[in-house]
Amino acid sequence: MNTDVAGSDADTKADPTADTPDGAAPVEPATGSDGGQAPPGPLARALPVAAVVAAVLALVLGGLWLFALNSDATQVAQARDEALRDARQAVINLNTLDHKDAQKGLDLWIQSSAGSVRDEFVSNRDAYAKLVTDQKRTTAATVTDAAVTEVDPRAGTARVLAGVDVTVTPEGGQPAVTRQRIELGMVRTDDGWKVDALEPLVTPGTG
Repeated sequence: MNTDVAGSDADTKADPTADTPDGAAPVEPATGSDGGQAPPGPLARALPVAAVVAAVLALVLGGLWLFALNSDATQVAQARDEALRDARQAVINLNTLDHKDAQKGLDLWIQSSAGSVRDEFVSNRDAYAKLVTDQKRTTAATVTDAAVTEVDPRAGTARVLAGVDVTVTPEGGQPAVTRQRIELGMVRTDDGWKVDALEPLVTPGTG
């Protein structure tokens, strides 16, 4: 009888399911081949990759944004420089006439203008030529200062303020300097920036 009891105790200790409910085997922690923790699953491995991808996208998008910003700034700066350069030349052209060759000066007026301003110069060309010839005066202009107050590279428009000294010399007389400030509306064309609006801001004075 004692032998049977001992055998029963030995069987109980040898059975791995004896201390688990319903006879289920105890769950052991997963280990790798070297006895350590098992490698992470696919989801865990994907998380670091997703973080790297997100960082790269952020850098790329940030770079594109900076590129667009710098591109806009470059376009504005270029348009401002071109409009200012052409406006300065236009001011000189529009205030320079020689009564001995009025047509040449009027050609420059037309070449420097666009829109309604050009239309006016074209339609009144003969009247301007006669006036200058009859008065026997020569004018020569010098731009004293100029600045772009507005520029829109996409629309191709700009506004420029310019100061100009016009030296008026009557035939056989002494030259006199007329000073004025002008606001010019500029429009970009295939041939550069042209004047499409023109307004004196100060009544010319003689000095």
